[in-house]
Amino acid sequence: MKPTKQEYQTARYNTIRIKQLLFLGFLALGGFIGLLWFARPAISEAEKRELTKFPTLSLDGIWTGSFFSDEQSGVSTWYADTYPLREPLIRMNANLMQHYGNRSVQLVNAGTADEIPEGTVDLAALAGRSSTEPPVSAADTSAPAQPVETIQNASTSTEAPTPETTEYSGHGAADVDLELVQSGSIYIADGAGYGLYYFNEANSARYCLLVNQLAQNLAGKAQLYSMLCPISSGVMLTEQRLEEIGCSDEAKAADWFYRNMDPSVKTVAMVNALKAHNDEYIFFRTDHHWTALGAYYAYREWCKVKGVTPHELSFFKETMTFDGFLGTFYSSSDNNASLAANPDTVYAYVPNGTNSMTMYTDYNSDRYNEYQWNIVYDVSNYPDSGLYDTFAGGDQPFNYAHNEEITDGSSVLVVKDSYANAFIPFLIDHYEYIYWIDFRNFKSWCEEQGYEASISALVAREGIQDVILCQNISIVSSGTALDVMESIFR
Repeated sequence: MKPTKQEYQTARYNTIRIKQLLFLGFLALGGFIGLLWFARPAISEAEKRELTKFPTLSLDGIWTGSFFSDEQSGVSTWYADTYPLREPLIRMNANLMQHYGNRSVQLVNAGTADEIPEGTVDLAALAGRSSTEPPVSAADTSAPAQPVETIQNASTSTEAPTPETTEYSGHGAADVDLELVQSGSIYIADGAGYGLYYFNEANSARYCLLVNQLAQNLAGKAQLYSMLCPISSGVMLTEQRLEEIGCSDEAKAADWFYRNMDPSVKTVAMVNALKAHNDEYIFFRTDHHWTALGAYYAYREWCKVKGVTPHELSFFKETMTFDGFLGTFYSSSDNNASLAANPDTVYAYVPNGTNSMTMYTDYNSDRYNEYQWNIVYDVSNYPDSGLYDTFAGGDQPFNYAHNEEITDGSSVLVVKDSYANAFIPFLIDHYEYIYWIDFRNFKSWCEEQGYEASISALVAREGIQDVILCQNISIVSSGTALDVMESIFR
């Protein structure tokens, strides 16, 4: 029996009321969750950044309205940025977006590249600098240093908290594009991300000038090595695909860099060596770094230049494995579903001589504190975005290890970005003393400790014999990174 018109209207009215009540209930629940102050996150693990802080209350801010609506730090921005369910909602939105059309191939923030010049060039002219401009020289390191104990004599401290898991600690280069951490160029295809390299003529020339200046300052004191680490596209993608995307040839670019460096600099070419292994797991799918295996093949190339015998992988008695890694490509692509379906596994080889290191970090503090740590650390309790931090303590300003299995007094300093983190464990069994600094925050650490903020001063202070510049080839195209390098490459 068909319902009467009145019965139909009553049923329709009840349905509308139920929908309205559900909607109002959903809004009330969302508002209640927004009031849960204690549940608001301070750091986004997915985006690897610190979230907006609650603004400082002031009469001027209330009068002008900036306290409520400032796009960078107002209450409305704070409320949205720290909403307790923000990250699950972002992931839900990304999953929904994946259903709009074919998303198996995606290009995020494509860049433009300069032509790579042939031969050697006038670096000063390309960098926009006067060729008569005198180079910055190191300060007189023979002058008495301030009475700060060397790290060898530092006292053992308490157990460290979980170290910083974001790419940048807030010191030095604040350009979030430096290593494709937030919005760099990414090509995503078939469940894997690839970092894209675009040669920048002026900044590349400037980097060579800085390296050459450092080589002059280290002459007669330490041997300088240059390791420009390739990023994944130049190794893993075909030449045809690279041409379609419009990015630069990393092997050709590295050759240009090395041709224009001072002859005293020992250079380590890696692109073709890694290409020979591009059917192996040498770059992460969801992150911009190479894997430990990729770093190992780079280490073998360094050994050839250094003139030492590389250790085989079977040499390492202990390994660690961490599953479920979702790195910077995943967070920078709005949590791409194809990457989420292909999480990475982080493999790490523990050095034999020692797995102990000393590091300085300002994590959870207003100043740098000294902690004892492990060169390869068990990060099984870390979030899935922080598993690469198993290597070398992450991105701390100053680190040190003493391998007591070697007693010849040999020493090395690695000037690094995060690419070198996976490389450093392979160096441990070749030196008695191993130092590594992250160029992005080394200066702030020196200023706090009372040291001169220069590489040559550190070399003189610790009697270091070898210096390895180990940065990825993309970071040296960043003017912000070069500004920071210029302050310490002396």
